[in-house]
Amino acid sequence: MRFGRLLSLALLLSWQLARGEPLKYEFLLLPSAEGAGTFDRTVPDTQIHAAVVQADVLLTLQQGPLKLFSEYLLSNHEGDLERLQLGWQLSDDTVIWLGRFHEPGSVWNHDHHHGQYLQTSITRPAIEEWEDLGGVLPQHFTGVLVESGADVLNGRRLRMALAGGIAPQITEEGLEAFDLIHPDTDSRHQLGFQGRLSLHPNEFSESGAGLLLADDELTTVGLIEPAAATLDHVHLRLYGLFATYAHADWKVTATIYAADGRMYYTTHRHEDSFSVGYIQGEYRFAYDLTGFARWEDSIGAASSEYLKLFDRFARARQVAGLRWDFAHRQALTVQFARTHTLEGQYSDIRLQWSAAFF
Repeated sequence: MRFGRLLSLALLLSWQLARGEPLKYEFLLLPSAEGAGTFDRTVPDTQIHAAVVQADVLLTLQQGPLKLFSEYLLSNHEGDLERLQLGWQLSDDTVIWLGRFHEPGSVWNHDHHHGQYLQTSITRPAIEEWEDLGGVLPQHFTGVLVESGADVLNGRRLRMALAGGIAPQITEEGLEAFDLIHPDTDSRHQLGFQGRLSLHPNEFSESGAGLLLADDELTTVGLIEPAAATLDHVHLRLYGLFATYAHADWKVTATIYAADGRMYYTTHRHEDSFSVGYIQGEYRFAYDLTGFARWEDSIGAASSEYLKLFDRFARARQVAGLRWDFAHRQALTVQFARTHTLEGQYSDIRLQWSAAFF
């Protein structure tokens, strides 16, 4: 594949330019084990596995201005290279990345990635779900990502991320991101563009608020459902607002997306729109216990032709749970959720062990 050869060539040339500099590295292993059960089901399939054991492996190498970052997820259900990024540090504030990266317009996935230990709740909001787990928005792109920051307004921190790359395509199984290691020569992937702009009290603060934008061209491959068999591609625009407030013992995170889609069939074009939002609150109690609750809801989801391509999407969900950090970088979490999809509803309870090893 041309992009794979381009990435290999860029890696070789960049390493030559960085020769003589000391090599720095960071390694992080994020294992987890989870058991789940469902009840009060009125849907045929929930996509919930009874048992999931996985390990998320992250490796960073840096030599001078050259950076190489990779993330590989291995579980009893899948194995996938989630990210592979070759970066060049232009300055202390700016990095240009080439490769496969996470959608910069998803704040949740930018902060937590695939490591279960990094997020307080066991599950992520449905609108932020990964493509291969029933996600309805593109989350993985292969192309160019620019991340930067600047001090503005008396010490406040402005953070920016802009990206453009190969977007996922829509298949009978859902969204399918471009596979950098095993590219499909028969794929119809097109391009997508994303951006994030946020303002924070200082460089290291979790608190902040910002804007999210995305413009993606999603082609279809192998759709056999009669209602979608003539669908050629979807032009999906996404506009979002997010805010996070973190205090000593508590934290609140909220995000809202407004989607504007144009669905191009062989015989006509359909205008589509929907809005989805969530808010999660966390409070740290004594004895290293953290309680959390999340509310997710949507407007126009039931009538959206685009979301009908993902009939297991959670149009509304209520989540509550408790996390116990019982040892150094190890946690036990129990979570209860009530989910309403386009097909029906169900409840689930989960128990998870997660950890982080350096």
